[in-house]
Amino acid sequence: MTCERMKPFVLGAALLSLAACGGGERVEGMELSLGVTTARARPGVEAGGPRTLVNAQGTRAAFSRALVTLGSVELLPCEEAGWLRLLRELSPVSTAWAHSSSSPRRLGTPHVIGLDGADGDVTELGVLHPPPGRYCRARLTFEPADEDAQGLDSAVDSAEPMDMVGSSLHVRGTLSPADGEARTFDATSAGHSSVDVLLDSLTLSEEQPRATLIFTLAWDTWLDGVSAQEPPSRVDLLGNVARSASVRAAAP
Repeated sequence: MTCERMKPFVLGAALLSLAACGGGERVEGMELSLGVTTARARPGVEAGGPRTLVNAQGTRAAFSRALVTLGSVELLPCEEAGWLRLLRELSPVSTAWAHSSSSPRRLGTPHVIGLDGADGDVTELGVLHPPPGRYCRARLTFEPADEDAQGLDSAVDSAEPMDMVGSSLHVRGTLSPADGEARTFDATSAGHSSVDVLLDSLTLSEEQPRATLIFTLAWDTWLDGVSAQEPPSRVDLLGNVARSASVRAAAP
């Protein structure tokens, strides 16, 4: 092989190698604990149970059961130099993830999260060991649960069991117009939806090797766009769940 013909091959191999290294290897001592909880985004409804809400369209609703599957959480570095960002885009190592795969910056264990507990109760997701650096975003991906997902037992072992294998969302409850009778609804989704949650410039270093991120899902926005006269399946409910995510300030 001539030198001229070798150049593209060598350059391509170097790009992939550098991009893979740019993704970061596990660094002992760096530790980021992840958790998720639920909360209201709006003032509570005066009457009704703890999971009663009024959505953005004025429709009154109540959840009798609601479960979502958080498939992965990926930690994203702050804006990088253009050449390094190009390497990442070219590299299949950092961009082509299989379902539920994990890396030092990505927690790929699916968790089924419900509204059975109280707002503020934290479900521990796991611990990442990312390389030191500044991180500005976390990518949350909601996707169908597999048989290894955490929380499947609690989804089935309840007064209103739900089989979440193959589902990313399952919600039940009632919808009420302003002056009419309540009717029941039952909606599921097997789709995928991701959202990038902004972080307050999380920094991990030798001086600050540990931190905690707690994500919050605002459940009283999950039915936005739903009216009492139409089935909730016409609305992107899983997208509502993704858009409801926020994060507490990183704690050491």
